Formats: sequence, C-alpha cells, structure tokens
Amino acid sequence: MSQSLEELLGLALDTRQQRLLQGTAEQAHTQQAIDDAHAGLERKQTEFCARVHSLINEAVERANRHLTKRPEHCEFREVSGYFTGPLYVGGSACNPIAYELRVDDKKVGETLLIELTHEGMIEGSLGPLPPSVPEANTARIEFGWRPVPLDKFDAAQASDLVFRYISTLTGRWSVPR
Repeated sequence: MSQSLEELLGLALDTRQQRLLQGTAEQAHTQQAIDDAHAGLERKQTEFCARVHSLINEAVERANRHLTKRPEHCEFREVSGYFTGPLYVGGSACNPIAYELRVDDKKVGETLLIELTHEGMIEGSLGPLPPSVPEANTARIEFGWRPVPLDKFDAAQASDLVFRYISTLTGRWSVPR
C-alpha cells in the first residue's frame, strides 16, 4: 500500500497541526488550573486574615480580661513584623498572626505564630526569640497544638491555642508575680 508524496505530506502537516492544537489546549488547561489554584489560595488567605484573626482576637481579649485580674500583670499583645520567609521550609500561604505574652510590659518567652499553610491548615508554633536573646534561633518550636483545617477552625480551637501557648510559656519561662 503505497501512498503518494502529496498524501504523506498532507498527513504530516495535518498531524503537526493536531499536535499544535493539542499543545495549545493543554496549555490553556494548565493555565486554568493555575488560575483556579491562585483563586483558591486567595480565598483561604482572605478567610485566614478575617475569620481566623477575629477568632484569635476574641480568645486573646477573653484571656486578657482574665489576666488583668491576676497578680502577674500579664497581657497578650499582637505584634507585627513576623514574615514567613525562606528560612521556614514549607513556608506559609501568608504572613502569620503573631502574639507575645508580656508581664509588666516585658516580653516573656517566644512569640506565638499562627499560620496558614498552602495545604489550608492552621498551624500554631512558637517563633524565634529576638536576636539579643542567647537562645534565639530561626526554627519554629512545636508546643503540642495540632494543626487544624481552615474550615474547621472555630472559637474553641482559638481558645485552646491561646491556652496551650500560655501553658507552654509558663512551663518554659518563669513568669514573675
């Protein structure tokens, strides 16, 4: 079965055109998947920055109302300037929410970092100490609070996170009276 040169050339050019169309369709599909992933991440970031932050703030406010009645003069304060960067393997999807415990206006222990992972989990860890502290390092310290999916994070989870943070700090550092 012999085909003419014209038929072979037509077949080769048609096959090439089909591959180009298939490649273009695959690129469009890949770009749509990337766009969808970005949109999903942006929704998670918005929910983290609004709902999760609000739940943590409510738990902190409740804790602070109780702590002000105690002789230790403790207070949780939100702090800024904590950025997830290349030193944190795995990174997070956006900058963390950070709180520190202060006693008589002096910081005690590590900072509580609450982060959203790219997988949509809320993680809590103890952040690095300021560089002036000899024990300072850049690693996150786990403190027994298990990550929670973003859609499962609620007021009870926020309260548990704040409680475990202060429990850990009082076990690691002396809190003056």
